[in-house]
Amino acid sequence: MNDDNSASPEPTYAAAPTQPMSINSMSAKRGWFASAALVLAVVALVFSVGALWESYQSARELQLSVGTKLGEQGNALKDTNIRTEQIIRDLRESQSRVALLEGKLAEFQGQRVALEEMYRELARAPDDWLLAEVEQTLNIASRELTLAGNVRAALIALQAADQRLARADKLQVVQLRRAITQDMERLKAIPLVDTQGVSLKLDNLMAQAPTLPLALPDAQAPGERETRVKVDGDNLVARLGKDIWFEMQQLVRIRKLENGDPALLSPQQSYFLRENLKLRLLSARTALIARDDINYKEDLKIARDMLTKYFDPKAKVNINSLAMIKQLAENPVSISVPDITVSLNAARAARAARERPQR
Repeated sequence: MNDDNSASPEPTYAAAPTQPMSINSMSAKRGWFASAALVLAVVALVFSVGALWESYQSARELQLSVGTKLGEQGNALKDTNIRTEQIIRDLRESQSRVALLEGKLAEFQGQRVALEEMYRELARAPDDWLLAEVEQTLNIASRELTLAGNVRAALIALQAADQRLARADKLQVVQLRRAITQDMERLKAIPLVDTQGVSLKLDNLMAQAPTLPLALPDAQAPGERETRVKVDGDNLVARLGKDIWFEMQQLVRIRKLENGDPALLSPQQSYFLRENLKLRLLSARTALIARDDINYKEDLKIARDMLTKYFDPKAKVNINSLAMIKQLAENPVSISVPDITVSLNAARAARAARERPQR
């Protein structure tokens, strides 16, 4: 029994202490793992903070580097803009200089062409100059005939051209001189109209118009008053009656007119009459310059009628004016003037014949 008793508790006492030892070991293991995990967490945190700080420093350095690069790029861009503006200004100045040089070049080219033409003109023979002058003289004569109908000036120009050609012995211009001679003969056959002389006569008539005496003067000159007859034996009433009758006789004057029925004009109407006469003469001179024969003669006819009707026919100055107007009306002013194209064509043909071998 002792054996049984002694044996039975041993398993009981042996099993009891073994249980707390396993709990402590497990707790120790758990603490070690927790400490290790904590250490690992701290280490990871330290590494994370270090990595974060390093990344922050890298980002800061990168930001500083980027800012520095951007500043450098900005400065470089400013320098580039300044250089670009300077290049643009230089380019504009170069373009202005090029345009100025082109203008001077064009001017020089024009001067060169003018000098070449001058050299060619100077290199011409004296005969060519003579033909050119003759042609210019014929052109002047043609303009005088066409525009003014001045036959005399055209004749003088043709005679001068013929004399110039006559002195050129070596120049073969027989056809040209023959044409000039034919034109001169045709112009000499035309009755000459002295336009300048007729115009001067009309001017003189216009100047005399304000002084021409009218048929009835503007203001009658006071005549000599009759002397009053006095009788010593007359009484006061008789003398008073005679004085009244004498004064009444002086109020009315009777004149004898021999030229029919002249118009009675007031001083103002007389002024306008003289002005109308001057206007008619001026219109006649204008028609003379325009070679309008119809209006010229019509204006002179009206002026002559005005002189005959309103002015004194016995006054010598009026008689001379009427004779002058009649003489002027008989002169023709419209004459068909021939041209001198034959001479002009001959002169151009002579110049072309001399210039053809040179070309």
